[in-house]
Formats: sequence, structure tokens, C-alpha cells
Amino acid sequence: MKPFRLLLLILTFATACLAGKHDWQQALVINMTETDVTGEVRGQFNTVHYTIETETMIYFVDYVYKPNKQNAGAMPNIAVNVPVQVAIEGHHIYIQDVGGKEVKLHIVKKAVKK
Repeated sequence: MKPFRLLLLILTFATACLAGKHDWQQALVINMTETDVTGEVRGQFNTVHYTIETETMIYFVDYVYKPNKQNAGAMPNIAVNVPVQVAIEGHHIYIQDVGGKEVKLHIVKKAVKK
């Protein structure tokens, strides 16, 4: 049983060390809109659309959440027209919200900044 616990401890430590290791860069959230996507089959879902501008690119990203009465599901606390830290990884952008919490957003479209 002790080897299993040691292996579990090592895996937990390795996962914790790898988490949050992003290549952060300066960006600016230049726009934010919200869409209510309510349907009888899927229930109520809201999509928040952000436009994020980095030094070389403009990203159009979405965050989807399911609002509820207990306010457990809510949109992230991301300020507009305030410099933020972002990390681009594949089809996702990780952004640090006002409180420093990491939020994962899905990239819908991107354009080269002119």
C-alpha cells in the first residue's frame, strides 16, 4: 500500500507543478457582449463574447456558462479596456481575471493586427 501512496503523492505533486505554467503575455480586452442561448432541450446557457487584442493578433473568444439562482454559474470577472495577462494554447486563451483567477476561453476566430 505504501508504494501506491508514494506514486499517488508523486503524481499529485507533478500535476501541481505543471498546472499554471503558461507563457503569459500582455493583452487588452477591447469588447465584451453576452448572448442568452435558452432552449427547451439544453436549458439556459449564456455565452460571453470577448475581443482580446495582443501585440500582433486580435482574438474573438467565447465563454459559455449556465446561470442559476444560487449564482454558482456566473460570467468571469474580466474588465474591459484594462491590461490583462493572457496565454494562448491551441484553440484556447487563458486569461487572468480581476482577482487573478485563471479563466479558460475558447478561440472562435483570430485576425492579424494591422
